[in-house]
Amino acid sequence: MAVDPNLIRSVAKAYEYQNYVPEIKDLGLADLGKRLAKGKQMRRIKDENIQKEVKSYIDKYPPGISLNKIPEKYRPSISAFSFKQKKIYSDAISSRVKMKAGSDEYQEQTDLMNGALQAVSNLKSQWNTFGEGKEENLGDIDSRNYSAGNNSDNLGVIASVYTDKLDASISDSGDLSFLTEDGGSFKLNDIDQPFLKAKKEAKFIQDKLVSAYESGVRLNDESANFVMKQIELTIDEGGIDSLKSLAMDNMIANVELYDGSEEIFERLNSNDDQIRVQAAQELRSELLSKYKNTLISQSQKGYSVKNPVEIKEPTSKEAFNSLASSDPEKYSLLLNNLGDENKSMLAGTELQRNLNMQALRYSGYYTEYDKETNSFMLFDKNEKQDFQDEGASYPATPQGINQLLNEVDSSRR
Repeated sequence: MAVDPNLIRSVAKAYEYQNYVPEIKDLGLADLGKRLAKGKQMRRIKDENIQKEVKSYIDKYPPGISLNKIPEKYRPSISAFSFKQKKIYSDAISSRVKMKAGSDEYQEQTDLMNGALQAVSNLKSQWNTFGEGKEENLGDIDSRNYSAGNNSDNLGVIASVYTDKLDASISDSGDLSFLTEDGGSFKLNDIDQPFLKAKKEAKFIQDKLVSAYESGVRLNDESANFVMKQIELTIDEGGIDSLKSLAMDNMIANVELYDGSEEIFERLNSNDDQIRVQAAQELRSELLSKYKNTLISQSQKGYSVKNPVEIKEPTSKEAFNSLASSDPEKYSLLLNNLGDENKSMLAGTELQRNLNMQALRYSGYYTEYDKETNSFMLFDKNEKQDFQDEGASYPATPQGINQLLNEVDSSRR
């Protein structure tokens, strides 16, 4: 039997208010986002406080003393119970010796003796279970092994039990119960055991994504679906808890996670089987879609790394055209001024500088403007002396500049 949800909230509430969060009141539908944000904040605070409480408890535990030892807090109750059962046993023995063996009275005292022994054995067994559970649960909380997909209120109950925050009661039959402030009680086996992170499933998926990257082969839809079928089987083997963990625990790189405030998680925790199953199917489909997109993306990145595209430097003509298109008004004016005797020197010198700094910078050539012939002279930087051969003079016109740049580009092929 699971613990009453109201009781869980009652026990876990202590972890909410260790850090106060102001109430958000009178919010309408328009402020749904604010309510969701507050819900996420409350969950984060509870989770952090549970973590701090457990760590503090473990740190204060005496060195060399195992966590599974019975806490001092509960020893008086155990001693009182043991004393009571010993007395029942002792009184029954004293009474039975005066009775005829096989009589009803004799059997009644024998039953009392056996009941006392059974009660002590029952309590001992439950404390052993408590000790084992304490060591395991506190260790997993402290190491953050539990999934973020767990109900934080349920984790709060477990933390309260195993950090000795609750009083305990022991029935005459040796059944161990823990008491809440509102008068409720529950047994250890009433608590839903939290589930661990789906590390095995996450590693399988992560390995597939890494493999897609390292192979350097772009996956098409068919090959991607083949890998996805393997991922589907792994997810299905893990069940609903694994699905929640994969959705919320940060274990797989480059895959967007959920934070638990989404509406689908409310349906996953529904008591209605049909609603819960439908929500699980939806979450599964969403996760698989994310994994497939990441798988294809990783294969494309891997392909790009193994087959880098060589960045081609722009040709001299492309460089000049790009420069001219960045300020068409300026370069149109400069080209027009080449035909004006009064302005040609200034325009030619400016174009000479732009050609050398931009278009011809890495070509191995340079040019000079000659006002007398109103032309651009082309020189080879690798010559020991300035070298000018036939055809190395180009008219200072748009057509002449194009011809100059075309010949430079032809020489570089």
